[in-house]
Parts: sequence; structure tokens; C-alpha cells
Amino acid sequence: MEKFSVFSFPNRRLPRLSACAALVASALLIGSANAADLLEVYEQAKTYDADFQTAKYNQEAALERVPLAKSAFRPQLTFGAEGSMATLSNDGDGRYLETALSLTLTQSLYNRSDSKLVDQAEIGVLQADAQYAAVGQTLILRVATAYFDVLRAKANQEFSQSELQAISRQKDQAERRFDVGLVPITDVRSAQAQYDLAIASEIAATNQLSTAREALLRISGLNTNNLATLASDLPLTPPEPADIDQWVKVAKEQNLDLLIARLASESSNTQIDIERSNSRPTLDLVGTAASTTTDQFNRQDADRAEIALQLRVPILTGGRVSALVSQARAQARSAAESLVAQERATTQQTRDGYRGVEASISRANALRQALVSTQKSAEATEAGFRAGTRTSVEVLQALRDTYRARSDYAGARYDYIINSLNLKAASGTLSEKDITAINRFLIVEE
Repeated sequence: MEKFSVFSFPNRRLPRLSACAALVASALLIGSANAADLLEVYEQAKTYDADFQTAKYNQEAALERVPLAKSAFRPQLTFGAEGSMATLSNDGDGRYLETALSLTLTQSLYNRSDSKLVDQAEIGVLQADAQYAAVGQTLILRVATAYFDVLRAKANQEFSQSELQAISRQKDQAERRFDVGLVPITDVRSAQAQYDLAIASEIAATNQLSTAREALLRISGLNTNNLATLASDLPLTPPEPADIDQWVKVAKEQNLDLLIARLASESSNTQIDIERSNSRPTLDLVGTAASTTTDQFNRQDADRAEIALQLRVPILTGGRVSALVSQARAQARSAAESLVAQERATTQQTRDGYRGVEASISRANALRQALVSTQKSAEATEAGFRAGTRTSVEVLQALRDTYRARSDYAGARYDYIINSLNLKAASGTLSEKDITAINRFLIVEE
């Protein structure tokens, strides 16, 4: 069997809390400055996120469908008691009392409808398991996305602050050069305009960081200003196997949303059999034990015990069975079309995920080279400005290009991780091991 992976990370030890300690510590991190890594945030989210907890309880409820359906084929014991007072008007003998106790045991011998309900219940349990697993995969994606959105926003804020500081220095330098007549007033005004734009960008970046932290807080209940950051040696490995059709093949077999759609279609087809079975005979074995006491002039007791077979054959239902069968057929066709749509969507998601990983790798490599180039260009422009061959406007633009390249490069690496997780989710192979693999490349900054 081929191994499907987009992460090929070597083992690497990093300081982090144990699983149990993480839950305790993460609760204490609310409003604190302690560091947290991706694995700790994910463990906290599993106990905090309301959507995940809802899916967990829905699965627990679904597990009872089979015992409920099978209960129709188990013995049913009923106790009955009755007491009455009556008057005989013809002979005028007056009132008399009558009491009756009964015990009835019923055992279903043949009921095709109930049998099909058991089959449908078993399908429902499988569907609930798949839905719970799908929510679990979604939680991994949500946590990872929220986590790296915070890192992305934090990087943007830091770059914006660095850009603002650099432009502020250039503005001050341009003003001093203008005061001694070395540069025209246009350079000062241009520097001021760049400075104003940098302030606006820094404000937007700070607001974006606050929004990202709120999103992470909503999922995990964790509010920390210090998340472990991505190491510089994160390997950007392409999907393995490097065959998009193989990924699509696996997705058609293991994608959880597709599995849920298949089970829904199967359940709809079973519903047709259930409705048809409502026109079939049913056979029950009924055992009854009864005791009757009549108290008028002389107390009279009567005990009775019997075993009987009860056969019920529906003859006329007013068209109800026919209508229910037609309704079930239409719902089955609808479920079949939903299955086709989900299969097509799964194929598209897998292909998009595969191409997204490849594109993010190429983009990250290109931006890494662009960062080197912009840094050298900024250094050369700065030297030219000191030599008098470059203007302050050119220096500011070079600095802006450098900081933007840094921001874009960091974002591209985050995109690689998220695209890799999306590809594994589309193929149905995403698991907590992927969180652990990523976590090895997160470092806590001192």
C-alpha cells in the first residue's frame, strides 16, 4: 500500500508540555504571556470547541439507534390491572366489584419492516461515526488555520512596525537634508506621505492581529500573546506520491464527506424497502396470563392462560403505503444525485489541494529568492542615497519592497502548511499525527 504524505519531517525535540499538563496549563494561559504551541492549542480546542463537543454527543446518541431498532425483536412483557364497579338493573341485585390482573408476553416472529429498520439503524451508526470523524478533521483544519493566521497577522504587524520605523528615519533624514539644502521639498513631502501610509498600514495590521487572536480564542479558549513560531528550516516537500490521480483515487475511497453521502444514499434505498414492508404480513407470538375476581354475593375467581399466534395482514391502507413508497423513491433519487455531486466536489477539492501544495512550494521558493534580491537592492539603494546617486523616494520604495517580501515569504510558508492539510483532508487521510509533525517545527521564542 502506498504511503500518502505531504509532510516528511525528521524527528526533532522541542520543549513542550505533556498532554495532561497542556490542558491544565492552557487553561491558565488565558490572559497570560506564556507560550503555547500548535499541539497544545489543538488539545485545548478538543475540550473547548462547542462544534466538536456537539458532534461527539450526536455520535453518542446515534449509537443507540441499533439497540432501539433491535428492541422490536426482543420479548415485550406488559402488566395490566383493571378494577370496576357495575350495577345489574334487571334483577336488582345491586352493585358488584370486579378486578382483573393480566400479564402479556409478546414475541415478534416476522416483521420485515422492523428488520429493515435494524439495517437502516446500523447504516445510521456508520454515518454518525463518519460525521464525527469529519468534524474532527475540520477541527484540525480550523485550529491550524486560526493558529497560523495569528502568526501571519503578527508577522504583518512586526513588518509594518519595522517599515514604519525605517520610513520614520528616512523622513527625519530627508527633513535634515532639506534644511541644509541638499534635497528638494518634494523629497520631504514624499517621505511624509510614505510615513502616513505606513502608520495606516500599522494600524490595520494591529487590528488584523486582534481579529486573528479572537478567532483562535473562539476555537480553543486560549488567549496568549506568545505562540510558538515556525522554524526557518521547515522543509517544503511535495506531495507523495507525486501523482494527482492517485490522490483522487484515495479520496474517492476515504473522503469522509463522500462516505457520508454514500451512507445517506444507502439509507434512502433502505427506506424504500421499509415502506414497501408496511404492506407485508406480520406474525407475533402472544402469551397471556390473567386473573379475574368478581365480588357480589359470593367471591368468584377465574384464572386464564393462553398462547396464541397473531397474524396481521394489511388489506386497505387508503393509499398510504403507495404514497410513502413513492416519497421514499424520490428521496433516494435525491440522495443519489447528492452522492454524484459530492464525488465531483471531492475530486475537485483533491485536485485543487494537490495543485495548491505545489503552487505554495513554488511561491515560497520564489519569494525566498525575492527576499534575498530585495535586501540586496535595499542595501545598494541605501548606499547610493548616501553617495548622492539615489533619492530618498527610491530608498523608501526599496525598504517597502523588502518588508513586503518578508511578509509574503512568511505567508507563503503558512499557506504551504494549510494547503497540505487541506489535501490530506480531501483525501480522507488527515489525522492528529499531522498536527504533531508540524509541531516539531515550531519553536518558542525567548
